[in-house]
Amino acid sequence: MKTKIIGFAILFVFGFFGCSSTEIIQSNLLQNSIVVDGNQDDWNGKLKYFEEENIAVGFQNDDKNLYICLATANKANSMKMLSMGLTIWFQPENGGLKVGLQYPKQRTKTSPRNLMGKNRAQNEENDFDVSVKTLMQNQNEFSLINEDEEMIFVSPINSNNGYEIKIGTQNQQFVYEAKIPIGNNSLATMPIDIYPNEMVTILLESGKIDMESVRRNSETEGGMQTGGGQGRGSGKGGGINRPEASSLDLELEVKLAD
Repeated sequence: MKTKIIGFAILFVFGFFGCSSTEIIQSNLLQNSIVVDGNQDDWNGKLKYFEEENIAVGFQNDDKNLYICLATANKANSMKMLSMGLTIWFQPENGGLKVGLQYPKQRTKTSPRNLMGKNRAQNEENDFDVSVKTLMQNQNEFSLINEDEEMIFVSPINSNNGYEIKIGTQNQQFVYEAKIPIGNNSLATMPIDIYPNEMVTILLESGKIDMESVRRNSETEGGMQTGGGQGRGSGKGGGINRPEASSLDLELEVKLAD
């Protein structure tokens, strides 16, 4: 993310501070089989880079499955997404049920100080692959939720239900791959109600960080300084004054291949 996407890989950063956009993307007709293994080898030339959100996303489909790949090389924001969780929402334009695929799930015991990168210099010295594997150790299941965020299906990752999801690293980049069964897949459990040659709105949405809680915990523990360099979440004095930082929010209109 080989192609021009690879050339821009070092610039990838997840937009965690309120970025959003709507973009129409054509899903590529699946020509060769895809192995869902957490790398980009099957996506050469098929990832689209979104400059504002600093993320690369691609879609491929056949008549039974939709394949998704997204990637970033920014380690700090990858750790935030892995800790706070990711939901991929599917809103079929045929009027079908809106469904959210949750994986990875939010880590409820994650320390806010760790999320904000208290020991940045030390973290940069750690091996990125090991860090990702550590955060993924207990991520053994995915969920499907409805638009009210009620759970409608839960399954272990390696179950034979038609869904395949894998998070991995490649060349120090974070890679998310998924195989999603769609309407024609009669062998899958709860396929998404979309079909070839149809449009679907897809929203990539991470969990949210309670910035006020981060500030309080940091002050209590004598940790992170709150002055300066906090980006768009900063107040006039440079400290964190927003109660909540927005999640990754990338909305796409995707046309499935026929």
